[in-house]
Amino acid sequence: MKKIYIFSPSLRVWHWVNALAITLLFLTGLYIGNPFFVGSQGLEATYAYGQRLTMDLLRMVHFAAGYVLLVGLLFRFFIAFFRKGDRLFLPKLRGDFWKGIWDMLLYYLFIKPQHPLYVRNPLARVVYLLVYLLLIFMVLTGFAMYGMSNPGGFWSKITGWVIPMLGGEFMTHMWHHWFAWIVIFFVILHVYMVIREDALKKSGEISSMFSGVKFLKKDPVDVEDVS
Repeated sequence: MKKIYIFSPSLRVWHWVNALAITLLFLTGLYIGNPFFVGSQGLEATYAYGQRLTMDLLRMVHFAAGYVLLVGLLFRFFIAFFRKGDRLFLPKLRGDFWKGIWDMLLYYLFIKPQHPLYVRNPLARVVYLLVYLLLIFMVLTGFAMYGMSNPGGFWSKITGWVIPMLGGEFMTHMWHHWFAWIVIFFVILHVYMVIREDALKKSGEISSMFSGVKFLKKDPVDVEDVS
């Protein structure tokens, strides 16, 4: 087995911080969109915050995690300038790349038993690029709604164009909600694919996000992308 160093320490730290932020954002977002327990009802405002979970507390956690997600995205794109292995989300505009997408799709649908060996297969590269764009959309819509609490403030000025473009506050909220479910759907598929690949190929797919290393039987097609 060939030992190939793939994920830098910066990328690995970002991955787990990002996973925690997305988890907090989704769980708190579910409550913000549809409160399902009474919270501080029946208590005076002076005592409510210290005794029970409140909407104020959950909104604070939600937006704090939103800031972490924003800073994390900026950091993720920053580190991509310094190492080829941290740019594996960029598609390659050439014929064999698009054929590789089709090959991987057939493989994941259990139609094709094998596929060329990749460090980051073409289908995954396209999906990850779409996920980054999706997270950017979530940041823009989230902070656009956050900015409405302080008209004329920083976020209102930066993202004020988002809400009119999406058809108003309600539709912005709905788009934010729908896309959040798409993110979670991706997370579920991502976890499944990683476990499946590790079980079938024994390549260290799971441990690689801790150690940065994968083990492959031969040099992958895209080995030059991690050097």
